[in-house]
Amino acid sequence: MKPDRPSALARFVDSDLWWSYRHTPVAIVASIVTVLMVIGSFGAPVLAPHQPFDLASISLNDALLPPAWVEGGQLTYPLGTDDQGRDVLSTLLYGSRISLLVGLASVLLAMVLGVTLGLLSGYLGGRLDAFIMRVADVQLSFPAILIALLIDGVARTLLPQGSHNDWMAIGVLVGSIALANWVQYARTVRGSTLIERNKEYVQAARVIGVRPIAIMLRHVLPNSLGPVLVIATINIAQAILTEATLSFLGVGVPPTSPSLGTMINNGNNFLYSGEWWLVIFPGAALVLLCMSVNLLGDWLRDALNPRLQ
Repeated sequence: MKPDRPSALARFVDSDLWWSYRHTPVAIVASIVTVLMVIGSFGAPVLAPHQPFDLASISLNDALLPPAWVEGGQLTYPLGTDDQGRDVLSTLLYGSRISLLVGLASVLLAMVLGVTLGLLSGYLGGRLDAFIMRVADVQLSFPAILIALLIDGVARTLLPQGSHNDWMAIGVLVGSIALANWVQYARTVRGSTLIERNKEYVQAARVIGVRPIAIMLRHVLPNSLGPVLVIATINIAQAILTEATLSFLGVGVPPTSPSLGTMINNGNNFLYSGEWWLVIFPGAALVLLCMSVNLLGDWLRDALNPRLQ
């Protein structure tokens, strides 16, 4: 009688990755902060003390109130209010959700595009490989933020005027950030594919008649996902910062669906008049979110690096 095979959870608990996580306090703290911020952002409709987008519940008489512990503040608005009387804490929760959605969606799209092009480039080679890599080289010569600005501007110009709305603007933003960041995935997967395609198990699959697309998906891709996951984890923070930068410049998320970058842009107009909380709290939330995700990415990179084992 064959012994029972350990479950996936049992294998994970016994893995080196879990051991490394348990013995890395920075990774534990970063993951706790990230999870709390994700819960707070996606649970905003339940956790937010106010509805910042309900015009019936907003009063201009409550505009620019300081935080509750400052003279003139109210306990109803723990982190104060903005120039429209919206609760800063509630707007932070909703704004973090937009930033996270844009960051995760753009990284996922960039990963799918980059992995696909990298697989095709590395496995098929030839002119296709030369063309994709030359496009990647040209794109790497420009900062990602400039590429995102260019793509965002061109897309908004080409789209019909009547189709402009909040979700369309967010979709354009996600696409522009993804198209600015696919190169890292493509070059990484191409390098792994060039190594894997000449190994014995790939040659054996070719001999028995397995189609190239099946070889790429079943054999080559699984052996290239480790570095891709590390890049994706680190790129989430970069994508959130890019979104915040574009929103700060006024070409990102529309004001009707504010993100952290939009809040910082709005608060910057009142910074020198003494309403510091309109910039400090969104800026602190952005720094905390990006730092925690970056620390998780650094830990994952070290944990999956065989040279450091």
